Amino acid sequence: MKRIQTFLYVFFVLTATYLQAETINADFRHRPPEMIIDGKKKSGPLIEILEIATRKLGHTIQWRDATFPTSIRDLEDGTLDILPRTLRTKRRDLFINYLGPIGYQDKTIHFLVKKGEENLINSYDDLKKLKIGVRRKTAYFYKFNLDSSLDKIETVDDGHMVKMFERYRFDTMAVLDIDSIEFALKKHSITNYTYANYKFRQRIGNYYAMSKNSKNSSLYKELSQTLKEMAKSGEITKIYEFHGVKPPLP
Repeated sequence: MKRIQTFLYVFFVLTATYLQAETINADFRHRPPEMIIDGKKKSGPLIEILEIATRKLGHTIQWRDATFPTSIRDLEDGTLDILPRTLRTKRRDLFINYLGPIGYQDKTIHFLVKKGEENLINSYDDLKKLKIGVRRKTAYFYKFNLDSSLDKIETVDDGHMVKMFERYRFDTMAVLDIDSIEFALKKHSITNYTYANYKFRQRIGNYYAMSKNSKNSSLYKELSQTLKEMAKSGEITKIYEFHGVKPPLP
């Protein structure tokens, strides 16, 4: 009799756990060194951190390789649950809850120019005279994001942007992720570039974006708390170090 009761109890617990488990839809993109795509393989600390955090809560992740504009659109309509490393903006606050932060980063915005043209941009006002390449749906810094007087030319991704830069389609391009841009420049064998004298220094939180409109939005509080606890305990630092990546600032 006791064996039957024990079996039924275990069966009930396992069934309840299964029914409560959720599959979380998350997007990734090539943003070395934190997210790396090599063929069909994906790696990097931001991917591993989220997988561990969701596993702690009994859930699993279904990953998708997608462009950033596609991910933002799907976060807004609720077909995507989570997007790693998303900057906060007032527009995004309408449909995103921010998980974390897992730390902070010095995220200086640079402006790529041709070699010998470092003096082309010495101050923010110098941007007003130029055509500027930007990634669509990307947030750089508040003043720049909202400045409709600037001549911004949107591109889908880094690969398209560096090729347009090489062909003189714009004078400069705003750079949020130097590692990612330089990967694209190297991939397309582009060497005629440097960075302008002007740069915008900022410190930002490293957040995961979670859709307010997804069916899994109720998991926000416990998942955010789990990520914060991982950061506080040093677990996130160890994951970054395992991948050979400088961890975010506390």
